[in-house]
Amino acid sequence: MKDFPGTLRTAVWWWSVSAAALLVLAVATFANAQAETATGPVGLIALSAFLLALGLVAGYGAWQLFRGRLAGRGLLTTFGLIAGLPLLFRGPRLGAMAAALLVGVVLLWLPPSLRHFKAQAAAARARRKAARPASRR
Repeated sequence: MKDFPGTLRTAVWWWSVSAAALLVLAVATFANAQAETATGPVGLIALSAFLLALGLVAGYGAWQLFRGRLAGRGLLTTFGLIAGLPLLFRGPRLGAMAAALLVGVVLLWLPPSLRHFKAQAAAARARRKAARPASRR
């Protein structure tokens, strides 16, 4: 990680903390579902499973980003935009979570991060371009 720009180091840290927070929230929600018996904990169990899945996706993306993979940036960008933009319009309580996700996305697309991934992006573009004529035959 010593050749990483500061923005990517921050992004790896940011997404790792976000993934850990989602996993902790999933465990807390599941524990709350186990304590709740009168109203039926099915909704809380489903929410904890959903939060677990989100935490695992964010953790996998952070791991890919830590390894310097372009796929990590793509996964976390997609995850952050799909989850973050709708949360902006869901009220002030979810606005903080939306802001956290969108800040993580912005960190991935700052100029130092773009320079770091430039070679990988060019190689991926060349592979797609080389595969294009072969698929038209």
